Amino acid sequence: MHTGRGVRGLIADRIDTCVGLPRLTPLEQTAPWVLGAFDLRGDLVPVIGLGVLHGEPIPWAAAADLVLVVVAAGFPLALHSARPVRIEPLSQSAPRWDRAHLQARASARGWLGYMDLSQLALTARNVGGYADAERRLAQFEQRLSAQALNRLEQRARRYGDFAGPSPVASRTPTPAQQR
Repeated sequence: MHTGRGVRGLIADRIDTCVGLPRLTPLEQTAPWVLGAFDLRGDLVPVIGLGVLHGEPIPWAAAADLVLVVVAAGFPLALHSARPVRIEPLSQSAPRWDRAHLQARASARGWLGYMDLSQLALTARNVGGYADAERRLAQFEQRLSAQALNRLEQRARRYGDFAGPSPVASRTPTPAQQR
């Protein structure tokens, strides 16, 4: 995924889907990088701003933005992207969690390394002057017109009404995953 500082590789259990940015709902008592959440086939999916996680300001939303929905530690998580997403498998010859293989690409220009999404903490007390969830979401959406917000609303309704079982809801997390 691209951030303002470079490209970061992400490790997730699997990729669920990539969809256009829907209208988000603020989530109280979440970390500053949680932009909001939306309903995807009955699952509440938090949307993460990776740049914000790494110290960048909250981005501005655009109707053309994407969210990549992944499964991390058995739960859905969406990553906000203002650019197309590049997906490539890890080397077939390297074991899945071979950290030496992962760090070997860290020397490439603009490459920031890998991040294990199952280790990401979504909740946090509101400390350090971070805006509350409503204000963060308003800041994220501030440049959208009424027409663009309407488009995001339509997407949110469509994703929530999607027919079919959720691949995430069918999985019961283990006690280790519920930590």
